[in-house]
Amino acid sequence: MTEIKTFAPAYLQEAKTALKSAFYHEGSNEVFNEWEFAQTLLRSAGYLPELCVIALEGNEVVGYNALTKAEIGGRTGLALGPLGVRQEYQNRGIGSALVKECVRRAEESGYQWIALLGGDYYSRFGFESGKPYGITVSDNAFDNEHLQILFLDQTVKNRITGKLRYCDAFYDAEGNLL
Repeated sequence: MTEIKTFAPAYLQEAKTALKSAFYHEGSNEVFNEWEFAQTLLRSAGYLPELCVIALEGNEVVGYNALTKAEIGGRTGLALGPLGVRQEYQNRGIGSALVKECVRRAEESGYQWIALLGGDYYSRFGFESGKPYGITVSDNAFDNEHLQILFLDQTVKNRITGKLRYCDAFYDAEGNLL
């Protein structure tokens, strides 16, 4: 039985192992990647410990998901990711459970929206393209095509526009999105 609980730094190494299992491929950058990013987040002003979760199978961390502060057009919201589940536990609903728990916690905390860069997987949770709302993340068309948003408060749906700005952990020293 999978248990979803709040991430704590004591789980960091296991969470990194789960993320590496989910994302590693030949040629992966050993410095800038999802598993090292989980550690970088802990030092960020945008880190929200109560909104970061792990999935446990017994005592083993098999998945991780984070929500961090973000901003669009002067309005504060959240960014989702990284989300990852160990390869041998994928396709069992664990990733969905992690996303649903983060969305639930975000709603309870009063946040109005969650943004992410991702594929079609996220539409099942209500995420939609940011494009119709004039929401971008960079000058790169590919990035903007994958920018998605979930409005937790429908009253802001047509009032949020502009460039998504993640918390500081998402950028390199020159201000480039990692």
